[in-house]
Amino acid sequence: MPKARADDVTAGGLLADRRAEILVRLEARLRDSRSLLGQDPAVLPECLARADAILTATVTDLARSAPPVQQQQPEPPAGGTGVLMDVVLAELLRVAAEQPQLVPDLAAVLTVLHRNLASQVHAIGDSYDTSILRTADEARRRERRQLAREVHDELGHELSIAMHQLELGELYEAADDRAAAAKRISGAREHLASALSIVRQLITEFSDGPAALDLEQEIVAFADTAGAWRTVVHVKVTGNQRLVPDRHRKELFLILREALLNVFAHAAAEKAVVLVDITSETITASVEDNGIGFDPARAAARQGFGLVSMRERAGSLGGSCMVTATATGSRVDVELPLP
Repeated sequence: MPKARADDVTAGGLLADRRAEILVRLEARLRDSRSLLGQDPAVLPECLARADAILTATVTDLARSAPPVQQQQPEPPAGGTGVLMDVVLAELLRVAAEQPQLVPDLAAVLTVLHRNLASQVHAIGDSYDTSILRTADEARRRERRQLAREVHDELGHELSIAMHQLELGELYEAADDRAAAAKRISGAREHLASALSIVRQLITEFSDGPAALDLEQEIVAFADTAGAWRTVVHVKVTGNQRLVPDRHRKELFLILREALLNVFAHAAAEKAVVLVDITSETITASVEDNGIGFDPARAAARQGFGLVSMRERAGSLGGSCMVTATATGSRVDVELPLP
């Protein structure tokens, strides 16, 4: 028979006792993941502080009232990887294995934590967006510094020598030494040809190299950190991402991010699919889920779900954002013309 529950054990106490260990495990998970939240030293402390605040709020909420007790052991997530929920769930399942009589309290912890995570999902998304934009800006700064070094050290060197050769050629020509002048002009041509080769190499390196941030990885990493613990998110990006200007990339990511946030916070979906296709003329994208759906007209009327913002972002680039929904799910379709 299982051991009798200790009278002084509470759901809030269970979480409070393991809060420090949960934060340690969370930091390790973030550092090991592909998420930029774990790689950006300016954002990671903010994420851990926010997670600590959510855990503290959950402990406080559990102490204030007794959530409905669930009579069965909580099921593992359906396939998503909301990192904080995953870490807490893993820790509580270890407790349940050792002390099965505490399962009702563990279920209460998960119920309140899930509610608090859902209320914070947009704030978490904002933090991730800050990380994305900071990383993209740093990548551009590094690229500009590298370009400046290449221009100064290689291109500048060749042009300087060519200019010097031309100046000497003019002096020899003025002295009526045509042979010497021709030799200097020939040397100038050689250095100008070398300079042209360097320019072409720089164009290839800075135009045809891989994008600093892969859009598919951005979306996957965001879904991993934004609380998608009950939603399996599939992402597929096709086409040449180098065709997408920086502003289009930024606005598209923010539209897709908002659509996913709505899925996580409102749809109760088991699955969401994000598709992006890039051609030389147009970007088409969609986010489709199998959740409970909603009424787009009523949502827009109360300025909810971020629909207005999504449409304005698409419209600012001459594109469109359409939302459809039924009782079995919703779909967001985005089309952006490329310049």
